[in-house]
Amino acid sequence: MRRRPLLLAAVLATIAGVLFIPQASAAQAVTLRFVTANVDFAHPENTPAKWRNLIAPNADIVFLQEAKNLKLADFVDTSTWIIRHGTVANENDSEDRLGSAVLIRRSVATDLDDWDLVKGVDAGSCPGGGIMTRWIAKLKVKLTNGRWVRIASLHMPPPRCQTGPGSPYDRMSDNVVAFVQRTDMFTVLGADWNKTVDADPNSIGSRSDLRPNGPDTGERIDGFMYSRQLADCCLTSLGQVSDGHDAVQIKLTIPAP
Repeated sequence: MRRRPLLLAAVLATIAGVLFIPQASAAQAVTLRFVTANVDFAHPENTPAKWRNLIAPNADIVFLQEAKNLKLADFVDTSTWIIRHGTVANENDSEDRLGSAVLIRRSVATDLDDWDLVKGVDAGSCPGGGIMTRWIAKLKVKLTNGRWVRIASLHMPPPRCQTGPGSPYDRMSDNVVAFVQRTDMFTVLGADWNKTVDADPNSIGSRSDLRPNGPDTGERIDGFMYSRQLADCCLTSLGQVSDGHDAVQIKLTIPAP
Protein backbone atom coordinates (compact mmCIF):
# COMPACT_ATOMS: atom_id res chain seq x y z
CA MET A 1 0.00 0.00 0.00
CA ARG A 2 2.86 2.43 0.73
CA ARG A 3 3.88 2.39 -2.96
CA ARG A 4 0.61 4.02 -4.11
CA PRO A 5 1.52 7.68 -3.34
CA LEU A 6 4.78 7.30 -5.24
CA LEU A 7 3.10 5.69 -8.22
CA LEU A 8 0.35 8.32 -8.22
CA ALA A 9 2.96 11.10 -8.16
CA ALA A 10 4.74 9.51 -11.09
CA VAL A 11 1.52 9.32 -13.10
CA LEU A 12 0.58 12.94 -12.33
CA ALA A 13 4.07 14.16 -13.18
CA THR A 14 4.03 12.28 -16.47
CA ILE A 15 0.68 13.80 -17.36
CA ALA A 16 2.13 17.24 -16.60
CA GLY A 17 5.00 16.56 -18.99
CA VAL A 18 7.64 16.29 -16.27
CA LEU A 19 9.62 13.14 -15.60
CA PHE A 20 9.29 12.24 -11.92
CA ILE A 21 12.52 11.00 -10.38
CA PRO A 22 12.53 9.82 -6.75
CA GLN A 23 14.94 11.96 -4.72
CA ALA A 24 17.20 9.06 -3.78
CA SER A 25 18.03 8.28 -7.42
CA ALA A 26 19.53 11.76 -7.93
CA ALA A 27 21.81 11.52 -4.88
CA GLN A 28 24.48 9.36 -6.51
CA ALA A 29 28.01 9.98 -7.65
CA VAL A 30 28.38 10.91 -11.32
CA THR A 31 31.38 10.23 -13.55
CA LEU A 32 32.12 12.85 -16.19
CA ARG A 33 34.59 13.06 -19.06
CA PHE A 34 36.66 16.24 -18.92
CA VAL A 35 38.71 17.26 -21.97
CA THR A 36 41.25 20.07 -22.24
CA ALA A 37 42.69 21.25 -25.56
CA ASN A 38 44.85 24.10 -26.85
CA VAL A 39 43.32 24.56 -30.31
CA ASP A 40 45.83 27.17 -31.68
CA PHE A 41 44.32 30.55 -32.55
CA ALA A 42 46.60 30.83 -35.60
CA HIS A 43 44.73 28.09 -37.47
CA PRO A 44 41.04 28.37 -36.53
CA GLU A 45 40.03 26.64 -39.75
CA ASN A 46 41.23 23.32 -38.29
CA THR A 47 39.16 23.46 -35.12
CA PRO A 48 35.61 22.60 -36.35
CA ALA A 49 36.66 19.17 -37.62
CA LYS A 50 38.72 18.52 -34.49
CA TRP A 51 35.70 19.47 -32.38
CA ARG A 52 33.27 17.22 -34.26
CA ASN A 53 35.52 14.19 -34.62
CA LEU A 54 37.87 14.27 -31.64
CA ILE A 55 36.70 16.47 -28.77
CA ALA A 56 32.89 16.50 -28.62
CA PRO A 57 32.29 12.72 -28.85
CA ASN A 58 34.66 12.16 -25.91
CA ALA A 59 33.62 14.94 -23.54
CA ASP A 60 31.01 16.14 -21.10
CA ILE A 61 32.91 19.27 -20.04
CA VAL A 62 35.53 20.92 -22.27
CA PHE A 63 38.26 23.45 -21.53
CA LEU A 64 39.68 25.26 -24.56
CA GLN A 65 42.73 27.51 -24.79
CA GLU A 66 43.94 29.75 -27.64
CA ALA A 67 40.32 30.13 -28.73
CA LYS A 68 40.43 33.86 -29.45
CA ASN A 69 39.85 33.56 -33.22
CA LEU A 70 36.92 31.17 -32.89
CA LYS A 71 33.18 31.74 -33.12
CA LEU A 72 32.24 28.57 -31.30
CA ALA A 73 28.52 28.80 -32.02
CA ASP A 74 29.30 28.56 -35.75
CA PHE A 75 30.25 24.88 -35.40
CA VAL A 76 29.21 23.76 -31.91
CA ASP A 77 25.68 22.33 -31.62
CA THR A 78 24.17 24.68 -29.06
CA SER A 79 21.19 22.39 -28.55
CA THR A 80 23.67 19.93 -27.03
CA TRP A 81 26.34 22.26 -25.62
CA ILE A 82 26.38 25.36 -23.43
CA ILE A 83 29.14 27.78 -24.47
CA ARG A 84 30.93 30.19 -22.17
CA HIS A 85 33.49 32.29 -24.05
CA GLY A 86 34.57 35.84 -23.26
CA THR A 87 32.20 38.12 -21.38
CA VAL A 88 29.26 36.11 -22.76
CA ALA A 89 29.01 33.30 -25.29
CA ASN A 90 30.86 34.34 -28.45
CA GLU A 91 30.53 38.07 -27.89
CA ASN A 92 32.84 40.30 -29.97
CA ASP A 93 35.16 40.70 -27.01
CA SER A 94 38.81 41.74 -26.79
CA GLU A 95 41.26 39.09 -27.99
CA ASP A 96 42.78 38.45 -24.58
CA ARG A 97 39.36 37.84 -23.01
CA LEU A 98 38.54 35.25 -25.68
CA GLY A 99 41.66 33.19 -25.05
CA SER A 100 39.98 30.47 -22.97
CA ALA A 101 36.51 28.93 -23.14
CA VAL A 102 34.40 26.39 -21.28
CA LEU A 103 31.71 24.18 -22.84
CA ILE A 104 29.25 21.99 -20.93
CA ARG A 105 27.11 19.19 -22.31
CA ARG A 106 23.55 20.16 -21.43
CA SER A 107 22.62 16.67 -20.26
CA VAL A 108 25.12 16.72 -17.35
CA ALA A 109 24.11 20.05 -15.77
CA THR A 110 20.95 21.45 -14.23
CA ASP A 111 22.20 24.97 -13.48
CA LEU A 112 25.13 27.35 -14.04
CA ASP A 113 26.31 30.30 -12.01
CA ASP A 114 29.11 32.81 -11.57
CA TRP A 115 30.62 32.85 -15.08
CA ASP A 116 33.50 35.31 -15.00
CA LEU A 117 37.04 36.01 -16.13
CA VAL A 118 39.47 36.31 -13.23
CA LYS A 119 42.77 37.97 -14.09
CA GLY A 120 45.69 35.58 -14.14
CA VAL A 121 48.43 38.06 -15.05
CA ASP A 122 48.60 41.44 -16.76
CA ALA A 123 49.96 41.86 -20.27
CA GLY A 124 53.70 42.45 -20.25
CA SER A 125 57.03 41.96 -21.92
CA CYS A 126 59.12 38.80 -21.80
CA PRO A 127 62.48 37.99 -23.43
CA GLY A 128 61.67 37.17 -27.05
CA GLY A 129 58.16 38.64 -27.02
CA GLY A 130 55.42 39.82 -24.70
CA ILE A 131 52.05 38.33 -23.82
CA MET A 132 48.49 39.57 -23.63
CA THR A 133 46.63 39.58 -20.34
CA ARG A 134 45.90 36.02 -19.27
CA TRP A 135 42.56 35.13 -17.69
CA ILE A 136 41.08 32.30 -15.63
CA ALA A 137 37.75 31.54 -17.33
CA LYS A 138 35.61 30.08 -14.56
CA LEU A 139 32.08 29.14 -13.59
CA LYS A 140 30.10 26.94 -11.24
CA VAL A 141 28.08 24.00 -12.55
CA LYS A 142 25.30 22.18 -10.75
CA LEU A 143 25.43 18.54 -11.82
CA THR A 144 22.48 16.19 -12.16
CA ASN A 145 23.19 14.70 -8.72
CA GLY A 146 22.80 18.12 -7.10
CA ARG A 147 26.49 18.80 -6.51
CA TRP A 148 27.93 22.22 -7.42
CA VAL A 149 31.45 22.07 -8.89
CA ARG A 150 33.70 24.96 -9.86
CA ILE A 151 35.49 24.56 -13.20
CA ALA A 152 37.95 26.76 -15.07
CA SER A 153 40.03 26.93 -18.25
CA LEU A 154 43.34 28.78 -18.33
CA HIS A 155 46.55 29.20 -20.31
CA MET A 156 49.75 29.71 -18.34
CA PRO A 157 52.52 31.95 -19.80
CA PRO A 158 55.04 30.35 -22.20
CA PRO A 159 58.68 29.44 -21.47
CA ARG A 160 59.97 32.90 -22.45
CA CYS A 161 57.98 34.29 -19.50
CA GLN A 162 59.33 31.76 -16.98
CA THR A 163 62.38 33.71 -15.81
CA GLY A 164 62.16 33.16 -12.07
CA PRO A 165 60.67 35.07 -9.13
CA GLY A 166 58.43 37.91 -10.25
CA SER A 167 58.08 36.60 -13.80
CA PRO A 168 54.64 36.46 -15.44
CA TYR A 169 54.54 32.70 -14.87
CA ASP A 170 55.23 33.14 -11.17
CA ARG A 171 52.63 35.88 -10.79
CA MET A 172 49.93 33.90 -12.57
CA SER A 173 50.77 30.80 -10.52
CA ASP A 174 50.18 32.78 -7.33
CA ASN A 175 46.88 34.10 -8.71
CA VAL A 176 45.69 30.60 -9.66
CA VAL A 177 46.42 29.40 -6.12
CA ALA A 178 44.57 32.40 -4.66
CA PHE A 179 41.61 31.69 -6.95
CA VAL A 180 41.40 28.04 -5.87
CA GLN A 181 41.66 28.93 -2.19
CA ARG A 182 38.62 31.24 -2.30
CA THR A 183 36.24 28.32 -1.76
CA ASP A 184 36.18 24.75 -0.52
CA MET A 185 33.97 23.71 -3.44
CA PHE A 186 35.26 20.83 -5.57
CA THR A 187 37.37 22.38 -8.33
CA VAL A 188 38.58 21.16 -11.72
CA LEU A 189 41.08 23.14 -13.81
CA GLY A 190 41.92 22.30 -17.42
CA ALA A 191 44.87 24.12 -18.93
CA ASP A 192 47.87 24.49 -21.13
CA TRP A 193 50.27 24.72 -18.19
CA ASN A 194 53.34 25.36 -20.38
CA LYS A 195 55.27 23.15 -17.96
CA THR A 196 55.09 19.40 -17.35
CA VAL A 197 51.78 18.91 -15.57
CA ASP A 198 52.80 15.95 -13.43
CA ALA A 199 55.73 17.95 -12.05
CA ASP A 200 53.21 20.29 -10.37
CA PRO A 201 54.29 23.58 -11.98
CA ASN A 202 55.29 26.17 -9.38
CA SER A 203 53.71 23.93 -6.73
CA ILE A 204 50.25 25.14 -7.77
CA GLY A 205 48.74 21.78 -6.88
CA SER A 206 50.42 21.33 -3.51
CA ARG A 207 49.69 24.94 -2.49
CA SER A 208 46.01 24.71 -3.41
CA ASP A 209 45.44 21.04 -2.51
CA LEU A 210 44.77 20.01 -6.12
CA ARG A 211 46.08 16.89 -7.83
CA PRO A 212 48.06 17.55 -11.05
CA ASN A 213 47.55 14.99 -13.81
CA GLY A 214 48.86 15.04 -17.36
CA PRO A 215 50.03 12.69 -20.12
CA ASP A 216 53.24 10.64 -20.00
CA THR A 217 54.13 11.31 -23.63
CA GLY A 218 54.38 14.27 -26.00
CA GLU A 219 54.86 17.79 -24.69
CA ARG A 220 53.14 16.83 -21.40
CA ILE A 221 51.95 20.40 -20.82
CA ASP A 222 48.20 19.95 -21.41
CA GLY A 223 46.30 18.46 -18.49
CA PHE A 224 44.35 18.97 -15.30
CA MET A 225 44.48 19.89 -11.65
CA TYR A 226 41.50 18.91 -9.51
CA SER A 227 40.37 18.40 -5.93
CA ARG A 228 42.09 15.42 -4.39
CA GLN A 229 38.78 14.06 -3.05
CA LEU A 230 37.63 13.26 -6.60
CA ALA A 231 38.23 9.75 -7.87
CA ASP A 232 40.02 9.77 -11.23
CA CYS A 233 40.43 7.31 -14.04
CA CYS A 234 41.87 6.69 -17.43
CA LEU A 235 43.77 9.84 -18.41
CA THR A 236 44.05 9.59 -22.19
CA SER A 237 45.54 11.61 -25.03
CA LEU A 238 42.79 11.68 -27.65
CA GLY A 239 44.99 12.90 -30.51
CA GLN A 240 46.58 16.05 -31.84
CA VAL A 241 44.44 19.18 -32.06
CA SER A 242 47.20 21.68 -32.91
CA ASP A 243 50.97 21.84 -33.27
CA GLY A 244 52.46 20.40 -30.07
CA HIS A 245 49.09 19.91 -28.37
CA ASP A 246 46.90 16.85 -27.88
CA ALA A 247 43.35 16.91 -26.57
CA VAL A 248 43.58 15.21 -23.18
CA GLN A 249 40.70 13.44 -21.44
CA ILE A 250 40.23 12.40 -17.82
CA LYS A 251 37.24 10.81 -16.11
CA LEU A 252 36.39 12.20 -12.68
CA THR A 253 33.77 10.88 -10.29
CA ILE A 254 31.94 13.60 -8.35
CA PRO A 255 30.03 12.49 -5.26
CA ALA A 256 26.56 13.71 -4.43
CA PRO A 257 26.23 16.49 -1.85
